[in-house]
Formats: sequence, structure tokens, C-alpha cells
Amino acid sequence: MVTESHRLTDWSAASEAPPAANLTELERDPLLAVAEVVVLAVILLLALVGNGLVLVVLLRRKQNHSPLHQFMLNLCVADLVVALFQVLPQLVWDARGRFPGPDFLCRLVKYLQVLGMFASSYMIVAMTAHRSGATKRWNTLILLAWSLSLLLSFPQVFIFSRSEVAPGVYECWGHFAPPWGLKAYVTWMTLAIFIIPVLIITFCQVRIFKEIHQSLYRRSERRLSPTPLPLSRQDRQSGGVRSDLGGEVTAAMSKTVKMTLVIVLVYSICWAPFFSVQLWAAWDPDPPQRDTAFTLLMLLASLNSCTNPWIYSAFSSSVSPELRLLLFCRKPPHRRSSFPNDSTATHTSNS
Repeated sequence: MVTESHRLTDWSAASEAPPAANLTELERDPLLAVAEVVVLAVILLLALVGNGLVLVVLLRRKQNHSPLHQFMLNLCVADLVVALFQVLPQLVWDARGRFPGPDFLCRLVKYLQVLGMFASSYMIVAMTAHRSGATKRWNTLILLAWSLSLLLSFPQVFIFSRSEVAPGVYECWGHFAPPWGLKAYVTWMTLAIFIIPVLIITFCQVRIFKEIHQSLYRRSERRLSPTPLPLSRQDRQSGGVRSDLGGEVTAAMSKTVKMTLVIVLVYSICWAPFFSVQLWAAWDPDPPQRDTAFTLLMLLASLNSCTNPWIYSAFSSSVSPELRLLLFCRKPPHRRSSFPNDSTATHTSNS
């Protein structure tokens, strides 16, 4: 059975094209349709403005090649993909009531919608993995995140197509083998985009907190020891090699971890209701498909792409001033000191 709730989601659609006799079941509530358009328009504006401004600031700071700088730059690009190719097409789709375009555009839009979700999720995973010390090769992690996103989004091209849902009426629908196809699809997407990344991120965060705790404990021991103790390999990697700047490095490390943790928490808060509703709609034979809260809850997931740039700005001592200058259309002073190194970057390895 084809359900309206599935058509309204950002990356899934109905299981099969409905027969003409059931087409009346897909009639939309006019007030709910207006609410959907308004919510999507606000999300689109916030995502474009926030990520666009932060991206401009990051591109201006060409001399800063810290890994965190690169991760946030790519995260801004991923969130812009969400805004331009997920939220915007869904906005046009909901405003018109039907998908406006040929079969090629239908498949392309569905591919790009999922690409943005994968890229945004996996870039957060890559950033957290790098922060945990899994590898120093930040460029490899970024490339891996984009490669997996491009690859795992490809099935969309074969699942969705422009289908005739009634005589002379065409829609962009997904076709799944009944009765398990839709359930398998929604479950896989939930695992690949949300559950598995959250598990990896949680593991990395626990590792980060454990290493920070051990590092602080060893430094406390050295301060209390009457004779200087040699630095361990972990302390040298975390910046302990410069004992005169030990407090500053620890503060920068702590700031970075807090920023990453906030990004992860906001990501989980935004996407958990969305995927819960998706699973509910796919597995429950009679979900509350036409409930207003049920529908709008699925649209609010894209708010995650609005929050990431502002979280980074709030934790960055160098991006925030430049962002304020950009917002108020002021020219930055022509001094090298006007572009200080990002205090949230704990190291600047380009390996």
C-alpha cells in the first residue's frame, strides 16, 4: 500500500505506484501542506545562510590548514548539499503537490538527497575518528567519507523512477518488493546513516575522554613529583612536549572535544525522531500517517544542517570575529594578526 507519509520524507517514497482507485487517499490537508512549505523554506534559508557565511570565512583563511579547519569546511559543503539538493527539491515538490520533472531528474534528485545525508553524517564520523587519534591522515578520512557517500547513495538511481500513479498523472516513486522491500530499505538507511555512525562516534568519544583523563592524570603526577618525569609518547602527541604551553594546549584540546560533542549531540537530537518515525511508518501496518506532528517531525531533521556552522563559530576564537565582520559588511583589518590560528585546532598535521 502506498502511503503519503513515505512520499513526504526526504529520501524515501511510496512502495509502489498506487492504483487510480486509491489515488484519493493521497489528497493532502491544505493547512498541513502550507505548514510543510513554510518549515522547509525556513530550514532552507537558515542552512544556506549559515553554511554559506562560514564557508566564505573558512575559504578566506587559506593559511590555516589545520585538520579541524578542513573537516568543518567539508561539513559545510555537505550541509549545503543537503540544503540545495534535499530541502530545496522537497520544498518545490511539496509546493507543487507533484514532482515536476522527467525520469532523469527524479532519479538525480533522489540520489542527491541521500548523498547529502550520508556526507554530513560520515563527515562528523571522520572528524570524531580523527580527534580520537585513530589516524593522523585527515585527508584520507575526508576522501573516505565522500567516497562512501557517493557509493552508498547509488542504489537510489535504481529504486526511484517517474511512475504513472493514475491515468496521465506521474510521480517520483520508489518501487520495493512487497512485503519486505520497504522495510528492508528503511531499516538499511537507518543503520547506514544513523545507528552505525552514532555507535562509531560514541566509541571515539569514549576513547577521547579516556585519553584526556589519562593525560591530565599524568601531568598531575609530574607536577607533584619532586623530580622531573619523562614525557610519555601520548603526552608528546597531545602537546605535552611543550611544558610551558601545557595549559593552553589542554584548553584547546578540551574546546575541540566539547565542540565535537555538541555537534554529535545535536546530530542525534535532530535525526533520532526522523528515523524513529521512518521505522514506525515502515513496520507499523497502521501508523498515524496523516498526523501533523508525525509529518512535521520528519521535516525538522534537516535542522541539523542549519546548526553545524554556528556550533563551529561559537567554539572558534578566530571564525567568530570574521563572521561578525562579514555579517555587518565590514572589511577585516589588513594585519596578519587579524587571522589568528584557530584555537580549536590542536595540531596542524597535513599528513
